[in-house]
Amino acid sequence: MIADFLARQNDALARLRGRSWPFKWLYAPSGNAFEFALRNTIASLVALGIAFWMELGEPQWAAMTVWITAQGSRGESLSKGRWRLVGTLLGMIGAVALVSAFPQAPWLFIPALALWAGICTGLATLLQNFRAYAFVLAAYTCAIIATGALSAPDHVFEIAMARGTYIFLGVVCEMVAGLVFSASLAVKARRTMRGWLTEGIGAASLVISDVLDGAAPPEKAIRAVFSRTLKLNEQLEFTVVEVGRSDHAIACAYATIGILSKIVSRGLGMQARLSTTLVVSEKARSALHEVAGFIKEIAQRLDNADSVVALRQDLAALQLRYDALYRQADTTPEGGGSFAPDDRIILHGLRLILEEYETLLIYFQARPAEATAPSRFRLRRVMHFHAAFHNAMRSATAICLAGLVWEVTAWPQGASFISFVAVVVGRFATTDNTVLVSNRFFYGACLAALASILPVFFLIPTGSGFEALIVAIAPLMFIGGLAARNPATATAAGAYNTFLPALIGLDNHSRMDELTWFNSTIALLLGLGAGVLVFRCILPFNIHQVCILLRRRALHGLQRICAPGRRLPAENRWIGLITQGMERVIRYAGASLTPFMELNLHGLLSVMTLGRNLLFLRRFALRPGLPAGLSAILASFFKGLGPHLLRSPTMEEAAFAARLETAIATLRDKAGAADVAEHPAYSEALGSLMVVQHEWASNQSWLDDRHFRHALQQARLQQG
Repeated sequence: MIADFLARQNDALARLRGRSWPFKWLYAPSGNAFEFALRNTIASLVALGIAFWMELGEPQWAAMTVWITAQGSRGESLSKGRWRLVGTLLGMIGAVALVSAFPQAPWLFIPALALWAGICTGLATLLQNFRAYAFVLAAYTCAIIATGALSAPDHVFEIAMARGTYIFLGVVCEMVAGLVFSASLAVKARRTMRGWLTEGIGAASLVISDVLDGAAPPEKAIRAVFSRTLKLNEQLEFTVVEVGRSDHAIACAYATIGILSKIVSRGLGMQARLSTTLVVSEKARSALHEVAGFIKEIAQRLDNADSVVALRQDLAALQLRYDALYRQADTTPEGGGSFAPDDRIILHGLRLILEEYETLLIYFQARPAEATAPSRFRLRRVMHFHAAFHNAMRSATAICLAGLVWEVTAWPQGASFISFVAVVVGRFATTDNTVLVSNRFFYGACLAALASILPVFFLIPTGSGFEALIVAIAPLMFIGGLAARNPATATAAGAYNTFLPALIGLDNHSRMDELTWFNSTIALLLGLGAGVLVFRCILPFNIHQVCILLRRRALHGLQRICAPGRRLPAENRWIGLITQGMERVIRYAGASLTPFMELNLHGLLSVMTLGRNLLFLRRFALRPGLPAGLSAILASFFKGLGPHLLRSPTMEEAAFAARLETAIATLRDKAGAADVAEHPAYSEALGSLMVVQHEWASNQSWLDDRHFRHALQQARLQQG
């Protein structure tokens, strides 16, 4: 009885410990979240105090800047602070120029401001990280300064300089606070970077080992690896700020991430080889299991420099053994001995994977004498001009409509209304699921309005002096800091932390009364609400249209790869293009992937492997010393293929499949009659063609226009 009771109690406690409590981030925050909230609360109050001491006109902007700049890592904060200064400077210049050019001419000023915002948000879409943020900031900083100076255009320069002073003060205070709280920044950054790389290698190695063991990994796990590599590639930009751009380890880390993406793509190719080979001998299967076990343990052996050296030695020994086994398979007559006819194809795929791991460990170890060309392997991003045009048009239209509302209604808070609309359309122009994100941002602003009631109406009127102000607002700021480190509340907390100081109405010589608070709050909420409606009504983000564009771009890349005479894309750029597309769909969908999104993710994943192997074959055909018969087969395969690939799906689907069948059958016949010395070349070409054939046949629901349009129509009907 007692034992059963204790067992039930233990089960109940275990369930309680494992349960996710809704406000755990508030009453039981992590040490990192507590440090973040405390650091930035202190920094914002110091910035506010200095602004009061300097008797600046709107000191709340200094505290707001601290929270806007604050990020999870020092590299992110330093990078964002630097680009915030650049964006503010651009916004100041734009505001002074616009107000000076169109004084007392609202019907010229508003379109000019809309044009400026459109250009800035369009450029922000083409960039990434905080370089994009600089242009976003330039858009709405110009709107805030320019609309604030309309009543006094002769003082626009002084207003712009005051705004620049607030922001500079806030950035400096946040940076200083971060440096005080962070010790040994470069050492920690390198250690963190190595941890990220080790985790990424471990996740990719699990996928590869599953493929070699014959247990096909779920596509979700494969996509997660590619998504991780792209995020790591972006995150390293902030590590550069902490460590230094000239650091050789950073360049090698970028190369490691690029090679990691190639390894996973190579694993998908190996999966296709295993699916298309007819007979595999026991020797080849034993080799697959041995390499799978070795790869699975790689991440565990990356702890220190000595273990990496030992790992590389073991990898070199494994390569020598399988090179010998591959040559032995070449010298064994087909159909005789202990090797099967397709063993060469499997063993060659193993050798390719081991070669990729050899290169990976060279750049992971980052010895300057070995890792000599890291830029060759770095993933490259591709610009989305279609999305940039949409964002530019949306921002310009939204500001023109806000200006029309102001002109028609003569609302005294109309200038603030325009500036808040500019904040929303600029801030979220570069995000994918703009409706969801802008909604959460609006909810955060509503919470800031509710939270400001307590200090404005009850606490601040009862005291005087800066000390009383600290007591009134510090707890509210600290709570916002904790919420900012919780992923579920981070977006709303961003709005809360940004607008709370503005809604409290901080000033040296006066306090906000009830009427002023009401007018300011209404202008803020209506402006942000109008911004949310803009994303719903003006060129709204459409995941179906995005999938169509991603497919069109991928198929255009395939045509370019297959077209003779055209410059071939770099392999890392091709992988980067497809990986970006998958990440964009995943980011928008979150946890709710529809069947149509799954179809597109599968299609992109498949076409990446298809394109990589076609790219290899194009370059392989140009290799000097290639057997004449093999060169002729590949030349015949690619002749006239590029301009017509996928142009007419009713004919080209069968035509391309027939080309593949003919090329593979011819290669098998030629390989059987070729000299032993020529077998490796035939095996390489045959393996890649078999991968292309497998991916082409298994992905027709995405490649064929008829099937794709039908899936698109079904998805739109389900969406309603």
